[in-house]
Amino acid sequence: MRKMKIDRTVLQNGLRVITIERDSEVFSMGVGIKAGSLYEGRQNNGISHLIEHMLFKGTAKRTVEQLNDDVEKLAGDLDIYTTYIDTVMTVSILKDRAQDCLELVSDMLQNATFPNKELTLEKKVIIEEIKMAKDDAEDVAYLGLYKAAFPDEWHKFNIAGTTNSVKSIKVKDLEEFYKAYYIPRNAVVCIVSSFTHQEIVSLMEKYFGMWQGEKAQLNLRQSPMVKNKNVKGYKKGLGQTHVIYGFDINGLTREEDAALSIINKKLGAGANSILFKELREKKGLAYSIYSDMDYMENIRLFYIYAGISGENLKSTLKIIDEVLEKFKNDDSLIDEKSLKLLKDIFITDVVIAEETPADMIDYLLDGELTYNDPMEYRNMLEKIERVTKEDIKRVVNKIFKDPIVYILNPK
Repeated sequence: MRKMKIDRTVLQNGLRVITIERDSEVFSMGVGIKAGSLYEGRQNNGISHLIEHMLFKGTAKRTVEQLNDDVEKLAGDLDIYTTYIDTVMTVSILKDRAQDCLELVSDMLQNATFPNKELTLEKKVIIEEIKMAKDDAEDVAYLGLYKAAFPDEWHKFNIAGTTNSVKSIKVKDLEEFYKAYYIPRNAVVCIVSSFTHQEIVSLMEKYFGMWQGEKAQLNLRQSPMVKNKNVKGYKKGLGQTHVIYGFDINGLTREEDAALSIINKKLGAGANSILFKELREKKGLAYSIYSDMDYMENIRLFYIYAGISGENLKSTLKIIDEVLEKFKNDDSLIDEKSLKLLKDIFITDVVIAEETPADMIDYLLDGELTYNDPMEYRNMLEKIERVTKEDIKRVVNKIFKDPIVYILNPK
């Protein structure tokens, strides 16, 4: 693996600036703000996502038309998306437009105005987005799992909000949330470019140095997860039954997380995984079958998803349960040879990502925002390389018990 020089500076206002200097004609930037649905309440559910949309609707110095024109003049890609835990802006442009980009982004993050006319229009757009999401059965099933697992706080997993919550949000609500969360101490900027770190820091001080605000009060509660329960849901117009197993992985150490990453890769991540082979290739029961993990501050979940025909439900549940039991009891599923190969796959993934600025920015932002360490992805890779068969067996037996199972059936 290549030596990776990552520089990090915290400006006087608390804004964290992380850079990688690389010979390139492209200037790639990511800005992460800790403002996502996990920090919302029922009344303002969807406000982080709504602000994401409204950032393009004008600032104190730019009308919506001027803002859109200036974005286009960058002649590159500028995108914003919202997750459970953050709002992320990514930019890829030619390096000679870097200063124009920084000035524009700083204006959007510091001086958004939320015109009421634009808010009314954008609410309609988001309500259509919510309706569209309801047509995606996999998304509906996924939200159903979280509703069942965390009944008191399920809204936190509904990034776009509900039709009613979005309709109820006023300009004042946007202004208050923006003022509370869009502050330098709650933000990270990562840049991969040919500029030196000091050059970037000087530019950041020029365009972001006046950005002010008190530290955000991040409202996160530790939510106990409902376990050992089967929950059924129904939806009209479905062509399949959708099954999701959820396992609580709160409390795992980072070393155990590393072992779980290997377990996930073998169990359900990819065409060579055990669940894929058993359910799709051997039995033909599912087209889509996979496992994955959600790491979200105080809520962490390992899940298994399968989309199947209703008549195959019992067979599918039986096979998943058998595979999980086999994982607990059969040490040959991951022998030393396959363990080495799985580790090599992770190394390959990281090496490839480090060649891609956008992927690197994702790694850096996630590490800094979640673990206060932009190099956390490398730290995790080192932990993965140290995982033993004994570690895997211990983690398998620790987490694969008392699942909550959500089953979404056609109505």
